[in-house]
Amino acid sequence: MTSPMKDFISLVKGTNRSIVVGLLILAMIIGFALGDFAGQSRHKSTVDEAMATVLKRDTQAPNKKILERAAIEAILKSTGDRWSNYIPLSTIDIFSAQIQGRYSGVGLWLRRTESGLLEVSNVDPGSPASLDGIKVRDLLISVDGTDVTTAPVSTAIAALRGTAKSTVTLKLERDQNSYSVNVKRAKVLNGDVLASQIAPRIVYIQVTAISSHSADDVATALNKYAHDKGIILDLRDNPGGLIDEAVNLVSLFLSSGPVVSYTQKGQEDKVLFSTNPSPDAAPMTVLINRSTASSAEVITGALQDRNRAVVLGQKSYGKGTVQEVVNLMDGSQIELTVGKYRTPSGKFIDGIGINPDLKVSESVAISKALQVLRGLVSLESGKAAASSK
Repeated sequence: MTSPMKDFISLVKGTNRSIVVGLLILAMIIGFALGDFAGQSRHKSTVDEAMATVLKRDTQAPNKKILERAAIEAILKSTGDRWSNYIPLSTIDIFSAQIQGRYSGVGLWLRRTESGLLEVSNVDPGSPASLDGIKVRDLLISVDGTDVTTAPVSTAIAALRGTAKSTVTLKLERDQNSYSVNVKRAKVLNGDVLASQIAPRIVYIQVTAISSHSADDVATALNKYAHDKGIILDLRDNPGGLIDEAVNLVSLFLSSGPVVSYTQKGQEDKVLFSTNPSPDAAPMTVLINRSTASSAEVITGALQDRNRAVVLGQKSYGKGTVQEVVNLMDGSQIELTVGKYRTPSGKFIDGIGINPDLKVSESVAISKALQVLRGLVSLESGKAAASSK
């Protein structure tokens, strides 16, 4: 009886050697691949192995979806990035509705503090939360008795949402004193832009968040109110929002040129520009405070750096990070920090904030802005008179 090896040698002698060697190599590759696949089908990673073990043996184990969510949230937490966030599929519509400015809830925006707690970053004007006295920088402790101090932002926001006229009990903390309030949910049309004729030929425009229609609403206000003697753009307590919309908004006031830049890992610098050939040229002031954040700081930094506006108030919050939303295979999303914004002159915002040109208290910010505008108008009038001589 001939051995398999002798049979193989005979085959090689009677066949083109290169073909046989090629087939042998292909068989080896397929074998290794099948072996890897078999191993991966059992457990793709140590995390999968641990999850499978818990589900199989722990009598108190939750379902697989809960374990997967906990694993994702733990991964994000381990990065040390307090702006990263996991958005389950069930809450994506909630986040989208808030950005669009139309939803049913209490009217609160939330962010993570450096210590890891949840704080109120904005209160929509006229919302239930506003009417019940909740303020920016209050800490959110619990929602209907459930502790949310370390909960993901998405989880807490989802808990605040609900059908109009339903009631939710919130426990909050202000200046280390806790308080509770029963808030009746309502349909919130957050009206991010509020404008008025604050003085003859001076317009006051308050922007409370940067959502999908903010730039158009500011443009409408500029067309509606006479303002050749000045504009007061109030960005106090503005938590930011959509960066593209921030660029659109600031472009109403800036001629062609840079608005903001940033760098992502492994990529060249990206610069966002204003392309407006004929921006509004009225004298301008911007009001900020320590809760002015993110894309609202981008707007302020651009107007300040390019000498378009005088900035008054207090140093801003200092959140200048670029957030990228990545879709996962089940339709859920993760929000990651992928870069840091720089003003047109190259100054970083994150962890630093924007310093005002004139530091003033909240109580006198608007009156000081009016004084500055009148001074700017007088200065321009003086220049015009001098040039005509």
